[in-house]
Amino acid sequence: MTWYGSNNETYIAGRELGRGGEGCVYELTGHASQVLKIYNEPPDSKLYVKLQLMTAMCTPALEAFAAWPTDIVKDEAGVPAGFIMKKLTGYTALHHAFSPMDRKRLFPDKGYNFLVHVARNVATAFHRIHEAGIIAGDVNEGNMLVNTAGMVAFIDCDSFQIKDGDNYYYCEVGVPRYTPPEMLRRKSFDKVVRTEHTDNFSLAVLLFQLLFLGRHPYAGRNLTSGDMDEETAIRLGHFAYSLHKERKKLEPPKDSFALTNLPEDMVNLFHKAFETEERPKPAEWIKALDAMLANMQTCVNSRLHTYPGTLATCPWCTFRKERGIMFFLDDSYTQANASLGNIEHFINGFRPERPALEKWEYEEAMPHLVPEPLPPILQNAHKWRLTITATTALAGVIMLLYYTPVGVLLLLGAMQVYRHAWRKAEKRERKSRKEALTLATNRYYGMVRVYEHPAEMEGYERQLSQLLQLIAQFRQLPDEYKKRVREQEELLYQDQLDDYLRQYDIEEHSIPSISTARKAALQQSGIWNAAHISKLANIKVPGIGPVYEQKLYAWQRQMASGFVYIPDNYKMGLARQKATEEVNKIKHQLEQQIRAAYQSLNFLKMNINNKLTVMRPQLKELYLKMKQAETNARA
Repeated sequence: MTWYGSNNETYIAGRELGRGGEGCVYELTGHASQVLKIYNEPPDSKLYVKLQLMTAMCTPALEAFAAWPTDIVKDEAGVPAGFIMKKLTGYTALHHAFSPMDRKRLFPDKGYNFLVHVARNVATAFHRIHEAGIIAGDVNEGNMLVNTAGMVAFIDCDSFQIKDGDNYYYCEVGVPRYTPPEMLRRKSFDKVVRTEHTDNFSLAVLLFQLLFLGRHPYAGRNLTSGDMDEETAIRLGHFAYSLHKERKKLEPPKDSFALTNLPEDMVNLFHKAFETEERPKPAEWIKALDAMLANMQTCVNSRLHTYPGTLATCPWCTFRKERGIMFFLDDSYTQANASLGNIEHFINGFRPERPALEKWEYEEAMPHLVPEPLPPILQNAHKWRLTITATTALAGVIMLLYYTPVGVLLLLGAMQVYRHAWRKAEKRERKSRKEALTLATNRYYGMVRVYEHPAEMEGYERQLSQLLQLIAQFRQLPDEYKKRVREQEELLYQDQLDDYLRQYDIEEHSIPSISTARKAALQQSGIWNAAHISKLANIKVPGIGPVYEQKLYAWQRQMASGFVYIPDNYKMGLARQKATEEVNKIKHQLEQQIRAAYQSLNFLKMNINNKLTVMRPQLKELYLKMKQAETNARA
């Protein structure tokens, strides 16, 4: 469809790129660096005036950090319909950068310094729009994009707050987890004037998520008995990572990157952003992030493990070794992917290397195990049992000399003391130790089963099977090319044969058993010559049954007997070119799929090996606990 710009420039909409609640975005034919947004409903007069203001204030500085409206388009009737903006090629949503799983998939060769670099660019983007007197307002991880170079850009800019003199074009939407507390306390965002101060809160949340690998500053472990969701925590000012509050209601989630890992000036800025009314401006963040970038260190074990210079050791190696968490990939992953540069060489030499599964055995020398002491009530139970029994029995023997009934009772009492005193406590303790042994044994052998047969191997085998299928398809490409060339030559052969057979009219030739009436029926069905006989495979002609069809096919073969195929080199050249183009397209798609599948396979293998590495010391610990429980039970 054709649209018209403010200066009667013509825009032709191409392929649809995306669709949302407000409208659709399209490619532009002849404008490779721009795209077109068309609203689902024509913009009202207020939005139209707002778009006019936005296109008028467009500058190179704004376009560098935003898909800013550059021209308004109308339909043939002159009704406003949408606007033109810069095309953001190779960008993805910002949350893919700070989410560990997405980042390892989309940015596998990037380390923590990349996140700091992106954070610096996010702060710069806010700085630029604030310089232009613009307020983003509705900030979230989806309306800011990032590319592999760390460059960022705002999208959905038509929702930004724009001011024209004393007149505001409000931003009346927002995502709670990026909304400052003073805004959350309102019942709605209608006609609310946002400021740089409110934007600065949203900026701080985005920066925190980037530097803390997707964690939200107001989400953590609830230390209270009540509900504490993100929105409530923001409204009440409960910064989960705070180092200042003594009686906190939230604390960071388990396995979080610690706030103390950052340089002191960054720590102070986050406290200032989330615990005071003087939130840092973008320029303050830029200065601190520049200093942080300048002092980053690189781990000796992996060039992808970069971390703040204030730390003595690599935190990412610590997470991996102690917790089995791989926030960033390592060199072996990127080196493995480098082998995919020459895809043919990779495929010819590919041999699957499965994770190194092994039978578990405790190989260290067993320490000397001492039984745990009995409870105090049982430690001297046997001694007291014998003492009381002997004393009572002696008294019984003496009493037999003086008063037999009492003597008998004392002797019976001695027997009861020996048989029953402390026996219930002993039974409970024995049962407790047996249960502890059963529990320790089940835990140990349960983990052994997980270690020797990781559940993740099923996913690894599926991924490997997929990769092997793709490689098999790639290896079959030469045959696929020959097949397509052969099919094209068969078509050319058939075309020549059909041209030859068209000279034999059924009307002019005598065909055995085919009467004039049957010829008329054939002609009514579009069968006029020997070439048309082939149509009988798909249509039914009245009066022409299987027997007559065979007669017609026999006549067709008789007429074709004089045909001589003369290869058309020009057409065959075109056919080969077409086959080459089609097979190259398939080859390119398979290369991309093979790269993606191999990356996923490598990632799965690393996760499995990493899990086994973490489990080994845990298995040793469980084994010793089981042996200790055996010693306790025997005692």
